[in-house]
Amino acid sequence: MQGLKTKSTFKTYPITWLLISINIFMFILETIFGGSNTKSTLCLLGANCDIYISQGEIWRFLTANFIHIGFIHLILNLAGLYIFGTITEKEFLRYKYIFIYLFGGICANLFSYWSGSGFSSEPTLINCFDGGIGSISAGASGSIFSLLGAYASYLMVNKKVLGKHGKESLLSIGIIVFINVVYGATAGNIDHVAHISGLIIGFLLGWMLSPVRQLIVLPESLNNESIIISISTKLPLKYIIVVLVLLIVLLKMTYDQRTDYLEILINICRIN
Repeated sequence: MQGLKTKSTFKTYPITWLLISINIFMFILETIFGGSNTKSTLCLLGANCDIYISQGEIWRFLTANFIHIGFIHLILNLAGLYIFGTITEKEFLRYKYIFIYLFGGICANLFSYWSGSGFSSEPTLINCFDGGIGSISAGASGSIFSLLGAYASYLMVNKKVLGKHGKESLLSIGIIVFINVVYGATAGNIDHVAHISGLIIGFLLGWMLSPVRQLIVLPESLNNESIIISISTKLPLKYIIVVLVLLIVLLKMTYDQRTDYLEILINICRIN
């Protein structure tokens, strides 16, 4: 019976398990190529390495979502992916779920790049950071926080239908975010910008793409379960497209601003 239950879980949440499998596969590659705590390995396999992104390797905003720094980092993110991934995959259509995960993660990494260590004072550039201009970051947390934000939107959009359950779930999300902010304020090496921006982008995407649930009461003669739930779309497609275009323009401006600044820092580094 246990085997059948596990198989059913894979069938019910195939996208979540696919994402988990990709993350595990990439971590195995990291181990083979020199270790997940080695800068050269992280940059080789697609982490957010500022110096390479400034040279045009923007694909790292995507690949960094599947790279992790250390085994604990991997396990914590996989746990979060399973919890919030299965919830999102259940409530949203699968193509929407994939879009929120990937696009939210890309946006989180881009805003992380924009706010990274490249914004440094000139004295910190002595020895060129002993490993290149800027920072190195990776992890699925930006994408996971996007799922968290999208699910929060779903709960708010359907608060009247979900009732007490929806309020309790929304409160739980608030507690998770609060704990993350408090912990992040005291711990080092945490990409706060990626977490917060992923949460905001996910909330925005969830608000646009969330299914709207409505209660319809049927005569008992037609259905023993007299209450059913129908699903409709919250926003027309044209409004979604306009918002996404505006968001992409903002992301392009953000990328250009940070890249221009990094080029200045690189020149200073060369002089030193």
